[in-house]
Amino acid sequence: MPTIAETLRQASQQLRDADIPNDLLDAQTLLAHALGQDRTYLIIHFNELLSNEKATEFQSLIQRRAVGEPLQYIVGHQQFYGLEFDVTPAVLIPRPETELIIEETLRLAVGLAHPVVVDVGTGSGCLAITLARELDDAQVFATDISSDALQIARHNAQKHNLSDRIEFYEADLLNGLSHRANFIVSNPPYIAEQEISTLQREVRDWEPRVALTDFADGLQYYRRLLTEAPAHLKPQGYLIFEMGYQQAKIIKALIDHTIWSEPKALKDLQGIERTMVLSLR
Repeated sequence: MPTIAETLRQASQQLRDADIPNDLLDAQTLLAHALGQDRTYLIIHFNELLSNEKATEFQSLIQRRAVGEPLQYIVGHQQFYGLEFDVTPAVLIPRPETELIIEETLRLAVGLAHPVVVDVGTGSGCLAITLARELDDAQVFATDISSDALQIARHNAQKHNLSDRIEFYEADLLNGLSHRANFIVSNPPYIAEQEISTLQREVRDWEPRVALTDFADGLQYYRRLLTEAPAHLKPQGYLIFEMGYQQAKIIKALIDHTIWSEPKALKDLQGIERTMVLSLR
């Protein structure tokens, strides 16, 4: 039977040969997952022998990663704003840049009593659930067109003891929603259909296509949100959404300035304009 250290060396090389970045880190994460431990355990017990059963289980996980399946889908969870969200291929994997929406919403909500928040296209529920936790007097609604995604979002809300704070609706954007909100937030599908083939295989081949693209030019949901959101916002309410690389200028050109105030584009840690903030006039 091989030791933990030997097993990790072999698995890391296997992932490296498959052009998987962060091969050692991924191997460590998957072995820790197979053992039900954390990565620190692997360091302390590096000379410990691995049972044949665990070695076989671990190798199946490595094979899944080697063909490009995202690490988060294999282990079944992802961190977002300090919370752990369960994820499956039914939902987009939460990403750090989306936390900009959380930060800006919290900043704008300071001093606002009982804010109403609507999360459009909730996916895993990461935005709705995080905002419900951070704004303890908020009323939160979340929509998604995918019943499978809503099942995951409801599960995550229950996991974080927030089921009683969030109402989930199966809906196409804001259709059928009667509530008026202080904040409408969204990370909509914004990748143009023609650009799908250029994405990393982890994204292109594994994440839900309906959460990635509008099957058109990548701007369809922005056009709809800019048109439909005003009817669902309170006076001076905010629309805050994520956008793709180099989309800020194009989206600004879509804005009707008789309805919306001057837009503000927030940059992510890479200096990319990633989040658009609008308020009703």
